[in-house]
Amino acid sequence: MGNILRGGCVTVEFEYKEFNEFQEKLLKIAKEKFPRESKNFMGRAGNKLRSNVKKAYITRVRKKTGNLLKGISRGRPYLYQKDQFQVRVKNKAPHAHLIEHGHVMKDKDGTPIKRNGKEIFVEGKHIVGEVYRNFEPQFAEMTDEFVDDLLKGGKVLL
Repeated sequence: MGNILRGGCVTVEFEYKEFNEFQEKLLKIAKEKFPRESKNFMGRAGNKLRSNVKKAYITRVRKKTGNLLKGISRGRPYLYQKDQFQVRVKNKAPHAHLIEHGHVMKDKDGTPIKRNGKEIFVEGKHIVGEVYRNFEPQFAEMTDEFVDDLLKGGKVLL
């Protein structure tokens, strides 16, 4: 899982993490024998992360125009390097990276605003990174439930 800035988009990617040897084997079986269920699980996890990001933006950003919230989207789950499912949650709003990582204040002409001879820098809020760190335990719990459901359903035979 990583926080990546691409072309003005704030993107979060997450993937299966190592839990323990047994769970790792179960996840490998799930990815190989049940790709549809694994893909659906990653989609649900992405939806949960997207809703957490939206809630965080609502509470942490003062301006409520809605464009920042409308830009939050979840990509399709996909196979990464042939053995890992990933899903991206990103903000396509053109100003999302400015709020996330900070920026130099500028006037309407694009000239940096100076105070005491220094440019004014607005610190980034790092909302997505915080949500990501808070989501990791929740994702681990979701993964445990996914593995339990596969075992309870009798789909996985060891």
